[in-house]
Amino acid sequence: MARLLYYESPRTTEWQTEVVNVLNKDGKYHVVLAETNFYPEGGGQPADRGTIAGIPVEHVYEEGGEVYHVLAFAPAEKTVACKLDWARRFDLMQQHSGQHLLSAVMYNNHGWETGSLHMSEEGLSVDVLTPDVTPEALKEIEDAANEVVTRDLEIKTHIVTPEEAKKYPNRKIPPTAGTIRIVEISSHDFSPCCGTHVARTGEIGIIKITGTQKMKDSMRLFFKCGGRALRDYQAKQEIITKLSQLFKADQGKLLSRIEAHEAEARAHWKELTELKDKLLKIEAGNLARSASTPVIRVAYEDKSFNDLMSLSKYLLQAGDFIMILASVPEKRLLFARSKKFDVDCGKLMKEHLAAFNGKGGGKPEFANAGFSSVEDLQRFEAFLADKITY
Repeated sequence: MARLLYYESPRTTEWQTEVVNVLNKDGKYHVVLAETNFYPEGGGQPADRGTIAGIPVEHVYEEGGEVYHVLAFAPAEKTVACKLDWARRFDLMQQHSGQHLLSAVMYNNHGWETGSLHMSEEGLSVDVLTPDVTPEALKEIEDAANEVVTRDLEIKTHIVTPEEAKKYPNRKIPPTAGTIRIVEISSHDFSPCCGTHVARTGEIGIIKITGTQKMKDSMRLFFKCGGRALRDYQAKQEIITKLSQLFKADQGKLLSRIEAHEAEARAHWKELTELKDKLLKIEAGNLARSASTPVIRVAYEDKSFNDLMSLSKYLLQAGDFIMILASVPEKRLLFARSKKFDVDCGKLMKEHLAAFNGKGGGKPEFANAGFSSVEDLQRFEAFLADKITY
């Protein structure tokens, strides 16, 4: 079994060691080292990255008590130089320690237990075993966790037996066999954990809850710690700065300015919709008066499918027609008729659409379809016009 430096000296970034074994699996080389500081994926924490003999480490996993490092090539020498991607490791340590602290605050202050942890290179969330979390509670939890961060408390690890583990006020039930690692945040939290952690709460940096999601019997909390929280703040600050410039308002007045702008836009949109509806009604009347046959077939370059829906409604109010209306920009077609005609629009669509690369359907009096190209749309228009008898 390898010597696990990620437990003994997790801040070691470069070391030399021996290759103990190499397995070839599916074109990849699974390397066992005598000493490793590459943390294998487990306990909700992603695997470390880095290089072994200059070869990128693609994945690290533990199996049968051994830690395997997945490489694209086998090292040429038995003695190899290893280099840990420290920026990635420290980021994951910040997130993992921040999760412990946030979970401890929720448990100590509200009695809420933490279910599963979801950690990746970008995302971080925990499932909290409570049916709801109010905005006020979120702020209180966030403030309490960050207060512990500012106190820069020690985070340490206890290596104990199952019997010794019972002496600690653990937030989660520890395993009942083998050696157990208990991570302590200076009397605030004791939790069995196999992951890597920072040395003090100050190294976690700011903890920011960024959102929640209602699950079946729990709430999922999304949050960021340390460098991730800073980058998130920087990105959002950039957005706010650009919005302030766009709306010509400082940050304190930005929200009210946007709300006023939105209300004005809604009013304009309502007015525009009403005017468009009047124009569609006029156009329907013109089409009805100029129609020489009951079939009205028009392809529009400037109308949406929703416009065609309104147009068909007014056409049916104006007379008895069979309508083949196309929205060229959306590559969609409306096929409808008044009750006077014995044409099954939905059946015609279902029987012939596939030959024109279209998808859709409908009922006897109304059907619609979408096409992969304008050419297919136009071909189907012509087909319907030829097919219809009245």
